[in-house]
Amino acid sequence: MGNVRLLADHDFKEYVRLSHEAYPAMYRPMSDEQIDAWIKRMQEQQGKKAEIQYYGYYRDNRLLGAMRIHTFKINIHGVEMLSGGVGNVCVDLTHKKEHIAKEMMEYCHEYFLGKGAPILLLWPFRHDFYMKMGYGYARKYNKYMYKPEDLPRGSKEGVGFMGEADIDGMLECFNRYAAKTHGMIYKQRRFFERFIQRYKVVGYRAGDRIEGFIGFNFKKLDPDHPLLQNIEIEYMVYENPLALRRLLAFLQTQLDQVERVVFMTYDDDFHYLSKDPRDGVPHIFYINQVSNVQGVGIMYRILDKEKFLKELAPHNFNGESVRIRFNLEDSFVPENHGPIAVHFKEGYPKIEEGFDVEVSLKIEYLSSLLMGVVDFRKLWMYGLVELSDESYLDQLDRLFHVQRKPETIEEF
Repeated sequence: MGNVRLLADHDFKEYVRLSHEAYPAMYRPMSDEQIDAWIKRMQEQQGKKAEIQYYGYYRDNRLLGAMRIHTFKINIHGVEMLSGGVGNVCVDLTHKKEHIAKEMMEYCHEYFLGKGAPILLLWPFRHDFYMKMGYGYARKYNKYMYKPEDLPRGSKEGVGFMGEADIDGMLECFNRYAAKTHGMIYKQRRFFERFIQRYKVVGYRAGDRIEGFIGFNFKKLDPDHPLLQNIEIEYMVYENPLALRRLLAFLQTQLDQVERVVFMTYDDDFHYLSKDPRDGVPHIFYINQVSNVQGVGIMYRILDKEKFLKELAPHNFNGESVRIRFNLEDSFVPENHGPIAVHFKEGYPKIEEGFDVEVSLKIEYLSSLLMGVVDFRKLWMYGLVELSDESYLDQLDRLFHVQRKPETIEEF
């Protein structure tokens, strides 16, 4: 057994080594000056007790593992909740399979329970590993690759590059979008201070107000060919159809020097925007042609089911009235294990005794269900929930269905 505590200043260099060895594909070669600058930035964050903190796993005063903990606010069905994220969980290669990651995650859960955060998020290196810890799938992410000439043509009025003077405007635009979008995490100003350094940023202004922007970089396709490149968009936020049209018009005009525009988005219907919905990959399955590829990324975990449901009191679950007893299995957070009865009265949840129907499931599936990632009927069909009375199936499917699945655009 070891102990988990805030990373000491003199251990950040070792943290960098652990990070590089745990995730070699994620880090480019760095000079000593770049590593020193990275360490200084992390130490400054640690010293300010900001929303990002670094923790180490120590055994006999030796650092054998580490993780980065984030605290933020998230929009859950229109309710702003305190939430947390854990990232860069890394273990010394010579001490793998010694339950170090498990102990760090246990500490992380206790940490956020103490802060009163009812839900956590993470980007997994392996989904099955974190599902065993109670994390459920989020919505699948899409990658579309379209020729610029196939995108809609139109006016670019109001479109221009964003710089330091636009940081506050982009922050306001993003957080307005987050306030209207289930699953989104609110940003701090410092994010956009770095954002404009990492990406080329083009935005759309309506008067003095920024109402959409994209963060992108050029990616060379052939190092020996100076003209073969794609535009890869990692961030795309737009508040209205006009902002989207203006940004797409900008991308359409890049046809003389770009092979494809690559979009990363949760939008399952984005292929409607291209004249040709095919993504250029010469692959056909059965008689279908590839329009995009999808990936399973971020995961959600309800840490405190009672607090989560109490905070969702203002949210209406589709006007349904039914009393449910959830028999919840949570082997990783004992405080969260066990039954809870929830009365939905014309859609509004309230924790009360008594029930009409029992639903038995694991925390990872309840997390995905309450986040609106998956419908109840699907979980029942897949054998992932048990229902005491199947006459309630249609009603429970209506109860938990969402018109718009969660979007979580966040890096940690």
